[in-house]
Amino acid sequence: MQVIQTIARILTIFRVRSFDTSTEGGRSNERYRRAAWTAMSAGMARAIALLASFISVPLTFSYLGTEKYGLWMVLLSIIAAMGFADLGIGNGLVNAISEAYGKDNRPLVREYLTSALVLLFFVAMALASAGAIAFPFVPWMRVFNVRSSQVVFEGAHAFLILFAWFVINIPLGVVARVQAGLQRGYFPQIINSAGSIVTLFGLLVVIHLHGSLAWLVFATTFGPLAASVLNGYILFALNPWLRPVWHAFRAESARRIFNLGLMFFVLQCGFAVGFTSDNIVISQVLGAAAVASYAVPQKLFSIVGLVITMAVSPLWPAYSEAISRGDVIWVRRTFFRSLWITLGAAVPACALLIVIGPWVLKTFFGKTLQASLTLLIVLGVWGVVNSLSIAVSMLLNGAGVLVPQAATTVVASLVNLAASIVLTRDIGVSGVCLGSIIGQIGITLPMCLILINALFKRLDQQARIRDGVKAGTAW
Repeated sequence: MQVIQTIARILTIFRVRSFDTSTEGGRSNERYRRAAWTAMSAGMARAIALLASFISVPLTFSYLGTEKYGLWMVLLSIIAAMGFADLGIGNGLVNAISEAYGKDNRPLVREYLTSALVLLFFVAMALASAGAIAFPFVPWMRVFNVRSSQVVFEGAHAFLILFAWFVINIPLGVVARVQAGLQRGYFPQIINSAGSIVTLFGLLVVIHLHGSLAWLVFATTFGPLAASVLNGYILFALNPWLRPVWHAFRAESARRIFNLGLMFFVLQCGFAVGFTSDNIVISQVLGAAAVASYAVPQKLFSIVGLVITMAVSPLWPAYSEAISRGDVIWVRRTFFRSLWITLGAAVPACALLIVIGPWVLKTFFGKTLQASLTLLIVLGVWGVVNSLSIAVSMLLNGAGVLVPQAATTVVASLVNLAASIVLTRDIGVSGVCLGSIIGQIGITLPMCLILINALFKRLDQQARIRDGVKAGTAW
């Protein structure tokens, strides 16, 4: 009977109609409802993207060959490492928007949106100018670590297209950040699904026409870019009160978002140095041809982290909004639930991938790409540890615990990078993943647990003060 009641209670969260947010229970259910719909729609969008990836990766691997495919992975790693180029302003905007939403202050939401958009426009312009100046002087042959001048030529032009897409997306990213802050991330996922389908179609066309690597990159970036533009148009058409206007810009709001962003910027830098540098380390230590032997199995295990991220990332703005309202009980209950659900999902999923990994790789790639059992086990451990780190970081981000978290990430990422380089030289491609595990288990997770314990003590103290004030007012 208790199981049936639990299932019935969970199913009520998936209703279309919003809950009454005038009560604490209603706000709790509404947060869960929005998080559930966002996670479910993100899962649908990701499933379509993964299906497109499973179709496109073997095709592009076979079409490009080991060296060029490895080069493509290096290009994507370089762009991923530059993900902090918005100076963390986008993530700072999520926190600011969710706090303003917690106060039911619409004008403040638009003020934050407009101020962040102005900041990101100038960041994009500065980045585009710097890229245009630096591009002719980059030693591409050394960066890609290949000998063919033709491959270097294709890689450089492919990077130019990828870089242009990246710069354009910096101001466009405001739309998704605002939707995340308002806990409305479910709607744009449908549009992202359409973008994935467009991308797959574009890749098939380029392969059929025997296009170059640059054209493959263009086909990969066009779908997401078109989806972002359409998403922004629909958001502002349906919510006129959100439309950015110049008179809504406030230097004070811009400064607050920028200061929040700087802390997220440090976090992103640490993450980029330590946790997205694997392909670059392998390319520099073992050569570009060795990248694929790690990147492809790693993509398989990264699916676990992607699923966990989809499930718990909607909690980031929900934590922030709940804390701004003083709903501490909801924050604590939801956080520990998220940890148990993460462990319950990640452990069996990674164990299954270790078992079926060789079969999956053989089925999709044949004998051209193989992974050792040691690499698969190491990737499995990394998948579990990474999933836990994701769940923990959502609470710390939403609560604005950024300075100590940033310092921890920097130290852990440097240890990770150093360990990755040494271990890759000694044991091969498994070394980069072992470096990540060492950094997270040895430094990141223990420190984060200390920070969370201190956070709950602070929130409990603030709740007692509020309850004392209310009691005094009532008396």
